[in-house]
Amino acid sequence: MSITKCGFVSIIGRPNAGKSTLLNLLVGEKISIVSPKVQTTRREVRGIIEYNNTQIIFVDTPGICRPNTPLEKTLLSNFKKSCKGSDVTLLLIDCTNKNVENDIKFLQNKKQVTNNFIVAINKIDLIKDKTQLLPIIDKLKDYEFIKQIFLISSMNGEGIEPMKSYLSENMPEGPFLYFDNHDSTDLDLKIRLSEITREKIYNNLDKELPYNIYVTTDKLHVTASKFKILQTIVVMKDSQKGIVLGHKGSMIQKIKRETVGDIRNIFNKTVELNITVKVKEKWTEKKEQLINAGII
Repeated sequence: MSITKCGFVSIIGRPNAGKSTLLNLLVGEKISIVSPKVQTTRREVRGIIEYNNTQIIFVDTPGICRPNTPLEKTLLSNFKKSCKGSDVTLLLIDCTNKNVENDIKFLQNKKQVTNNFIVAINKIDLIKDKTQLLPIIDKLKDYEFIKQIFLISSMNGEGIEPMKSYLSENMPEGPFLYFDNHDSTDLDLKIRLSEITREKIYNNLDKELPYNIYVTTDKLHVTASKFKILQTIVVMKDSQKGIVLGHKGSMIQKIKRETVGDIRNIFNKTVELNITVKVKEKWTEKKEQLINAGII
């Protein structure tokens, strides 16, 4: 009987390092939202793959940041918990960012380094002359706690196979206990649908809208061929509600169309979606609302 392995890998890094894009690539479907707006990921999003008789559970964590608001403090707490519970911590670095060493120093100073810590230098598809990466690699080699360095692209998949092979070799032995063999994520379906809508809001209102929104899926009826969904977008101010709605409802209709298209493509079902927008002032300071937003 062949030996099976199973373990967790936390994907950490600065905002917009490409963590969510990498997770979606590894799993082979969209489970974590992707947006040009930094600090988009708020909760742990787990993606599950089977590779070389190993079940690997990847955890997409909120981006590393200095907490200034109650929301950011909660995100940092989520980040720390994720790192502590992992068998491997994978630091994702954007090779187009010149402040690479700051990522390492942050982790060292915060003492968040695990026994098995690896680095993936991402977005190498954007670098024509790969010798430009040598100074980054040399800096990283100065840190003994880094076990391996990989050069990858979360956009085209370059360098992903060697990294997956390393991870499978370094997972602890054990049965596939955590999830069904065919699951790609443990994220609740209602939350997953809410996140798709939140992504469309950010992608359409990157410049106009602050982070103070969340989306709930209040009702969901599922049949073999159709999703019937009722969602609420929560904002903090009447002015933000007007931005989300747009002139004569044009923006909310655009968000709705894009959300329906994404859900249809991912789940291969027809979609009936109704969305309302509500104002809840200072929701980021209230524990109950943070729970409703799925952040804690």
